[in-house]
Amino acid sequence: MAIDLVDPMLGLAKRKVEEVYQKENKQINNVLLTRFDIERILLILNEKDQVDGIYINFCNPWPRGKHHKKRLTHTKQLEHYKQFLKSEGAIYFKTDDDNLFEESLIYFKQTGFQIAKITRDLKSEEDFWENIETEHEEMFSSQGIKIKACIARK
Repeated sequence: MAIDLVDPMLGLAKRKVEEVYQKENKQINNVLLTRFDIERILLILNEKDQVDGIYINFCNPWPRGKHHKKRLTHTKQLEHYKQFLKSEGAIYFKTDDDNLFEESLIYFKQTGFQIAKITRDLKSEEDFWENIETEHEEMFSSQGIKIKACIARK
């Protein structure tokens, strides 16, 4: 499931998913794209809706302190995810923003997630995860910005 409030971002995601599945000659049977406010995720998902993984890719870093609660990795949001993330599930997080990444590591620990893997240079890591390079990732990497990533397990 991909959730975003911005239709063009969902369009990009749709095209990327189609491209990857077509290259692998696979049918798309496990992807849902929806326009929704993630802060209200518990209105559409709950403990009956169990997911294996959550991917948070290049979300808004909300750098001003008074906006940190809007971060998709903030403790408030992580507590929401725990309600529908399977007990052995994981959150796959990547960003170009150093501050967001370091503070997110703290948020994960505060909410009981275990950091299973971490890198501050995803491009140099082989087999870190089955990574699909996003447009943002490609753009930032081409500018010499290192992509930070982690896998946090419930």
